[in-house]
Amino acid sequence: IQESFNKSNIYDTNIYDDVGYTGKGTRESNLKTNFDNGVTIEFWLKKDTFDASNTGKEVIFDLWNNTTSSADSYGRILLQLTGTVDSNFILTVQSGTSTPPYEEVAVGGSEVTQATLQTFGHYAFRIYNDRNIGPPQLKADFYKNGQLLESRSVAPALNEITGALRANIGALTSPAVISSTEYADLGWGKLSGSLDEFRFWKTKRTSEDIGRYWF
Repeated sequence: IQESFNKSNIYDTNIYDDVGYTGKGTRESNLKTNFDNGVTIEFWLKKDTFDASNTGKEVIFDLWNNTTSSADSYGRILLQLTGTVDSNFILTVQSGTSTPPYEEVAVGGSEVTQATLQTFGHYAFRIYNDRNIGPPQLKADFYKNGQLLESRSVAPALNEITGALRANIGALTSPAVISSTEYADLGWGKLSGSLDEFRFWKTKRTSEDIGRYWF
């Protein structure tokens, strides 16, 4: 007997317009990364200790488009955590070749320390193009427990990351050239800690949305 499920997986570039509601949403790739629409990464995190002798950086999330870093179509979002000096989130965002490569931007500052990470906290990162300023910039907003604590420009505005998108939570998804002296491979940078309710949103979430999920 042959069975089918009606409307179980339909390509749709705007699911809200079709039904008369106001909102942003698509049935495209779960990892769609169009910075004009923005993306939001959020999760709960608890990390008791760092072992710098094992790894200097630990990966929270790594999205990659299966393209070599020297290609014009290269795209990546890499969110890491470091405990080598002060515990900061380290954000790398790239779409296409950049000079210099916009990598390893520290986000969170004094609000994230080894002590504060020992209890569960809710963290959210909004990454989006701000075209209302000149020249347009890629911005990153950092939220902790529902509060916006930092908003900064991290690069010129970037094009959408396209291609065969893949992602890992808790380890690198591909080889990564971090700098002229650092290289890492698939599965490296494993996170030692507790993650809960991880979400990757294909849009710039509002402060209200982020606060609601924290609460």
